[in-house]
Amino acid sequence: MLDLASSVNGPVTEAQVKRASAQAAALPEAKSTRWQFVGPTNVGGRVIDVAVDPTTTPSTVFAAVSSGGGIMKSTDGGVTFTPSYPDDFTQSMGALARGSDGTLYAGTGEGSNPSGGGSTFMGDGIYRSTDDGDTWEFSGLPDSGAFGRIVVNPDNPKEVWAAASGSLTWVSSQRGLYHSLDGGKTWDLALSGPGDHTGAVDIALEPGNPHVILASLWDRYRNNGSFYYGGSGSGLYRSTDDGKTWTRQDNSNINGATCSWDKTKTGLNASDDLGHIGMAFAPSDPNRAYLVFATSNGPDKGYYVSNDAGQTWTCGAGEPGSTTGGYEWVFSRLWVDPANRDHVFEANVSLKVSSNAGATWSNSNGPHSDMHAMAWDPQTPGLVYLGSDGGVYRSPASGNSGTWTHAASEPWVQPYHISVSQQDPKRLAIGLQDNGSVRSWTSGVEPTDPTQWNSYGGGDGFQVQIDPTNQLRHYQCSQPTPPRISCGRRVDAAATGSTTSTSSNFTTPAWPSNTRVEVAMPMVLDPADPNYVYVAGTSIARSGDGVVNAWTIISPPIPDDPASLPGVVPDPEINRDTYYANEFGAVTAIAPAKTTGTSTTPASTIYAGTDTGLLWKTTNATAATGSDVHWTRLGAGVLPNTWVTSITVDPTNADHVYASFSSYKEGDRAANVWETTDGGTTWRNISSDLPNAPIWRVLYDQSNGVLYVAHNLGVFVSSDDGGHWYKISQGMPNAPILDLGLSADHSQLFAANYGRGVYELPLTESTGGGAGGTVPATLALTLGTPASFGAFAPGVAKDYNTSTTADVLSTAGDAALSVTDPSGVAPGHLVNGSFSLPQALQAQASSPGAGPGSAFAPLGADPITLLTWSAPISHDQVTIGFRQSIGASDALRTGSYGKTLTFTLSTTTP
Repeated sequence: MLDLASSVNGPVTEAQVKRASAQAAALPEAKSTRWQFVGPTNVGGRVIDVAVDPTTTPSTVFAAVSSGGGIMKSTDGGVTFTPSYPDDFTQSMGALARGSDGTLYAGTGEGSNPSGGGSTFMGDGIYRSTDDGDTWEFSGLPDSGAFGRIVVNPDNPKEVWAAASGSLTWVSSQRGLYHSLDGGKTWDLALSGPGDHTGAVDIALEPGNPHVILASLWDRYRNNGSFYYGGSGSGLYRSTDDGKTWTRQDNSNINGATCSWDKTKTGLNASDDLGHIGMAFAPSDPNRAYLVFATSNGPDKGYYVSNDAGQTWTCGAGEPGSTTGGYEWVFSRLWVDPANRDHVFEANVSLKVSSNAGATWSNSNGPHSDMHAMAWDPQTPGLVYLGSDGGVYRSPASGNSGTWTHAASEPWVQPYHISVSQQDPKRLAIGLQDNGSVRSWTSGVEPTDPTQWNSYGGGDGFQVQIDPTNQLRHYQCSQPTPPRISCGRRVDAAATGSTTSTSSNFTTPAWPSNTRVEVAMPMVLDPADPNYVYVAGTSIARSGDGVVNAWTIISPPIPDDPASLPGVVPDPEINRDTYYANEFGAVTAIAPAKTTGTSTTPASTIYAGTDTGLLWKTTNATAATGSDVHWTRLGAGVLPNTWVTSITVDPTNADHVYASFSSYKEGDRAANVWETTDGGTTWRNISSDLPNAPIWRVLYDQSNGVLYVAHNLGVFVSSDDGGHWYKISQGMPNAPILDLGLSADHSQLFAANYGRGVYELPLTESTGGGAGGTVPATLALTLGTPASFGAFAPGVAKDYNTSTTADVLSTAGDAALSVTDPSGVAPGHLVNGSFSLPQALQAQASSPGAGPGSAFAPLGADPITLLTWSAPISHDQVTIGFRQSIGASDALRTGSYGKTLTFTLSTTTP
């Protein structure tokens, strides 16, 4: 574990990153079962680059999926895609290129999209494939952080150029433009910038004359609450001798005036105002080149045209991004139709197109917003592929507006949050990067079909919730516009599988106009009474009756007030950008304690955390007025002073709490999971042997005493309260896990893989048996003859006892036998048609290997543990006893009473 004092807000090195990955690889596996992909496949997520193999019919299309999707491959011309990259490799992608000899080069880490909101994940070098993506090998540059572009010389497939952008948050030793002459076996630095945060972002070779090269460098950095995506190190460079020497271009290379929308008129001159630069040659005319660049954080700065292969530039007549307010600081990408030098496309929120070299611009409508990549099919004239935040699109008509078709199957999305129905675990909701909130159920279709997910909220989907007591009610939030929040509730019709809903949008609490709200604003349902909903910005607000009732503000609402939960945020530590700040000065986690509320009243005890590293608690959240609610800070001087990513309260004990922290946006990768058992008076760091990388969620399975964490390097589990951690990685692609969910019967764990979608891990497998039984992959449970009480005597008070047997075989390090009543009718009670016994059925167990077990306990919908084993056991003969109490006044119905129970044998350390 990194030393807390030296790691928080400190620089992270390549060695620390490698050590964290090595820590993860060294941890033992906790489960022998495999994660299973759930979906969706009909939505898609951010594609950062596209490459085409024209030697097949139809052409094979490769897509680089940015933040965690790896490389995808289509053999049917971009209609359906499947993974074509090792699951255990780093999945974050930045660039992809194919040489004429078929070699593929993939640059890991997203370099061209700065993503100030923090959803950009770094890589660990370049990988290459020589067998059409079937296998991959490491090619070098492990401390490059990210890549903006890779280009292969079309005349010499062994000559490769790679624009290494470097890490966004820490100093990378390998930044700049790298050159290989041996197909990626070795790399030499050809062009670098003046500072620690200057990297290369784009490169273009003159068609027919690859000795002439255009390349751009970019200053980009994010840390300590601020970010900048520009600086004097940014610049456009040109070489005429294969990159041996370079000339930095400036305004002396501009014919006439700089573009009118360049507010500072500094153009290409070195300045703090110069940001992201992109360029492209026209394949049909090597003298024609195009250039676009931005200021450090927007607005756009210039669009230029060259007719002498980039020696001089003239401002284009039209501004491509004039209708979007300027997003070239994010995109800065240009593509030219290979058949028409004047037909040019510009990446923006929408796809900009010009048929007259940029004199005028319009939108090419049809594809999803936010453009990143285009590639023409050399085999089919006019066929072009597009990569956007919505996935891959194709146009048979040179990208004309209205001719785009979305790929039919794309097994990748970027989920921030997940919610699992507690009535039917097949019903899932997720919030997606730039693809809204989607749900797994569609009218008339089984919710297990990955092709049938559908949207119920737009924008960037963040928090999602399914009412745990009524799955027909579900909620979603997208990015807010502070102080206005953007959340809504859907209530489905009662028909099974129906998605016919009534919808209502949240009103905004009466916050001050300068309220700060984190882009992924927390929205939680009260665990005692889920009709109560909580949201938060600078302060926390609570609404009753599913947000039909007015909001009550229950914490100090004034930003930068010392009494507010985020406290006073120093100016150097906060960027007040609505969406791209590191620290918003807002509440980021809310956790009401279930045991302090009732089915009709909300929790009186609430824990809350902020992005300024403060953790708070109130025990009188239900005070008569919000101003009477008193908050106490917890863990001052003990807990990390970093972003609070999650708080989890034991559902049976309001004083037992877990909290996780992250400083990923500031370049700190330390793992931090903390526990209190006394309501926050004292805290214990239980990170122990967890890999040093950010943790996004702690999930506590209280009934089995198991902790799960969603981690940058996967999912990890502990069955000894953080004493030891185990990885659960089989079948799970190596991408950040941002959220976890658990089915009501604790038999299924769900993970939000940021890049590859939703995965499900069966924690148990069911098998037949007299009263029900289950068999995990490494365990065996055999039940005997079903138990029978015989005849009950009406009007006589008596305890009836009976028993059955079970044989337990376990090769695991530990095991637990539990029982639950999964029926929806009178759980825990014997039934006779519509009649049920007033008193619950009780159970207990004993065996030679496990001992006497616990006393008789009433059964119900939640599992109860009957026996536990702390070592392997062979054919342990278990006696399972049942007790049914009948009161003298209990009314009994003629006939047979019974109930089918489910027994579960499970383990955390197979």
